[in-house]
Amino acid sequence: MHWMGLAILGAAAGFLGGALGVGGGVMMVPVLIVLFGYDAHVAIGTSLGAVILNAAAATWQHGGYHNVDWAAVLVLGTVGIVGAVLGAAAIQRVPDLWAKRALAVFLVAMAIRLWPSGS
Repeated sequence: MHWMGLAILGAAAGFLGGALGVGGGVMMVPVLIVLFGYDAHVAIGTSLGAVILNAAAATWQHGGYHNVDWAAVLVLGTVGIVGAVLGAAAIQRVPDLWAKRALAVFLVAMAIRLWPSGS
């Protein structure tokens, strides 16, 4: 069941990634922690590895619809590499419990900001 559950999670995260641009940190990390019992650090690393493949496929598909600003991709991706390396090193100094709490606070804050205000 473990591998079947991971396959279902991968399919759902891939769908959300392609449809909404989310899936890894927003869906995969919390599910790996809560339902599969992963340590936060392992969930983060595992999700990032899976997202490489999902993001490449979704970007290719969106590119076919002319929905990709390639100049922005270059800037975001290049600078994002530096942030990713620093972030991966920094999270290693954070205990598992606090990594989970930081993720939860971030997800709640983003949900509040994204909730439609009716205007």
